[in-house]
Amino acid sequence: MTLLLRTALFLWMAILPAGIGFAETVPSADPASKSKKEITISADHMVQEGGSDVVRAWGNVVINLEDRVLKADKVRINNKTGMGEAKGHVLMTSKDGTLIKAERSLFNMKSKKGKAFDVIGKFKGQDKQKRPLNYYFKGKEIKRISPVQYRLKDSWLSTCSGKVPDWSFEAENLDVIKEDRALFSHGVFKVRNFPILYMPLGYLPINKERKSGFLIPKVGSSNTDGFSFKPIYYWVINEWSDATVGVEYLEKRGVRPDIEYRYTPSKHTSGKFKGKVLDDRSTGGIFYKVDWKHEQVFKNNARFKGKLDLESEDNFSKTFEDDTNLRTRRNTDSFASLNKSWSNSTLDALIRFRDSTEDTRDDTFAQLPQITFQHQRQPLGQSSFLFNQETSYTSFLLDLNTDPVVDDQFQVHRFDFHPQISRPIPLAPWLTFTPTVGLRETVYSDGLEPGAPDNKRTDFFTRELFDINGALEGPKINRIFVVDGKNKTKIKHVIEPRLSYDFIPEIDRADRDKIRIIDEIDSVESTNKVTYSLTQRLLKKVGRQTENPQTNEILRFAISQSYDFDKEKRVLSSTNKNRALSDLRFDLDSRLTNALLLNMDATFDVYDSQMETVNFEVGLKPVSDLSFYVERRFIRSESTFLLGSIYWAFKKGWQFQVSTRYDELTETFRENDVSLLYDNPCECWGFSADFISRDIITGGTRKQENKFLFTLTLRGIGTEGVGEENLSHIHRRF
Repeated sequence: MTLLLRTALFLWMAILPAGIGFAETVPSADPASKSKKEITISADHMVQEGGSDVVRAWGNVVINLEDRVLKADKVRINNKTGMGEAKGHVLMTSKDGTLIKAERSLFNMKSKKGKAFDVIGKFKGQDKQKRPLNYYFKGKEIKRISPVQYRLKDSWLSTCSGKVPDWSFEAENLDVIKEDRALFSHGVFKVRNFPILYMPLGYLPINKERKSGFLIPKVGSSNTDGFSFKPIYYWVINEWSDATVGVEYLEKRGVRPDIEYRYTPSKHTSGKFKGKVLDDRSTGGIFYKVDWKHEQVFKNNARFKGKLDLESEDNFSKTFEDDTNLRTRRNTDSFASLNKSWSNSTLDALIRFRDSTEDTRDDTFAQLPQITFQHQRQPLGQSSFLFNQETSYTSFLLDLNTDPVVDDQFQVHRFDFHPQISRPIPLAPWLTFTPTVGLRETVYSDGLEPGAPDNKRTDFFTRELFDINGALEGPKINRIFVVDGKNKTKIKHVIEPRLSYDFIPEIDRADRDKIRIIDEIDSVESTNKVTYSLTQRLLKKVGRQTENPQTNEILRFAISQSYDFDKEKRVLSSTNKNRALSDLRFDLDSRLTNALLLNMDATFDVYDSQMETVNFEVGLKPVSDLSFYVERRFIRSESTFLLGSIYWAFKKGWQFQVSTRYDELTETFRENDVSLLYDNPCECWGFSADFISRDIITGGTRKQENKFLFTLTLRGIGTEGVGEENLSHIHRRF
């Protein structure tokens, strides 16, 4: 039986099509216009009560309207008053996947409001990674306030399925605006129906878009900080900026507020600001840290990068940061740089300020500013000669006395001009000789008087010199090996010998002695040495020539050494040894297969027959879910550190990683990190747990800190994907 009924249309609009606001919005419109749209209603029985405006239908009642369907055992509608009721196995579905079940529903066709009782349902959505996501709800009563707003009593909300979800927010009152947010009162967070946390008031974002609201709080414990708890509020300011604001409670230290502001007003501009402060009860000091990074590309392709890096004298990073690089750094580094490139030249402007973070040193260093113009090597007219040059102006500011309580500031302006001319000369098809001649003029506004006490200054002076270089390259020897004929895989072995000679005469010594050496331009000395090297490369090519084959360098191994003729002429003494030969240097970079990473550099003292430095890293990934990483840094008689990491994704969604940093000289473990992560996209929750044990050295004293961190993620609610952020302390993966 099919009828064109205005009542059925009002029925559909009034009977809660979306549970707690998760279904498609019903647009507001004139009911008269809606009545013109055809709907169908079918049932085993349908009657109009004699002489009244009441229509009753029962037995497998089905109402169809566009992309929505309503089913019930019984439906009764008063067309005059607009009141209606549906009973028995009420089921509402839509093509977008929304599904609502209820035992009974009351509605008013005129006000388009209604109630339903004993409701359960779900709607389909996506998380921020655009992965499929279902939102489930259940309530004793649900009331439709508007097409997009609903209120529930004695209800719960979760992204977990099942009669007893893994987690849920249960609330006495829940106010929902679909695809927006949920406000609740007298809420309880439950895990497997076990109450964990009571919240008198709360806010939950329930859509895939950025939405302001509280994120899942972070909980931790440390023997130095005590119990820690950090609620975080996520604030969407506008379409191109947002911020997170947190206030962390540290049991033994106090309250530490922090803010992180992010902005991307255009694809050419982005930045991030972070700030933290703590009035420390434990030490009585005030700790703070400010970081601000900004990048921008202008219309003329000029590029700007800036960084503001400030922290308190009590050294925030060494005390609180989990990142090893920040904890062990020796200075803060703030800078602003502007770069502009042309086809054969570049212009760089830099302002930089570095300040020591060491307790016993004051190593202030600033470039205010440094401007460098470089012209790359290119032909001079139609000749075979090549020209290149580098010109720079720098204003340096530094403290000559590293004692923290003594300031001896030294400022010098320096202008350096260094043009060079070269000409490649092919001696044979396999051998090329390239001589280069350059001039250098360096102007200084101030200097130091040689031999004078208390760093006595001198006035304006200049340094002049010239340099000569000759490079002999070749013969290049190569051979090709076919390792897989089926896939046309070839390995090319290349041997590249190189011999170069550098000469800078001993001139202008009086002015050279006045220079306060700051960088490599100041440290240019007389040179008379030859450098020889042998480089071997393995190049791998896969595919036919016509199939755009890819060629990758899978190994490079170089050996180099220099011989200084000036040192060879020196008079031998107990303090001035004749060591004309430099250390023998080895460099190896390789990635023979995707499963093996092997890099190494080392220097060997040929006179003492000892290794001066040895640095290597080895990574092994036998299967996609398991990897090993070992790194060792060795400097003879100074320091030796060994770092090791094991990563194991032992089950879908589960990741385990353990890392350690060992000081071989003191035979102590400086840091041990253990991390466990669960982030399965097929599940509705995830977490990360980290245990960190490390040495903290502040004020010349060493303390052992043990810290436990825990973060919970509820998919679709609050934070998303605990992921890599919590596996980044000293862990290494390749």
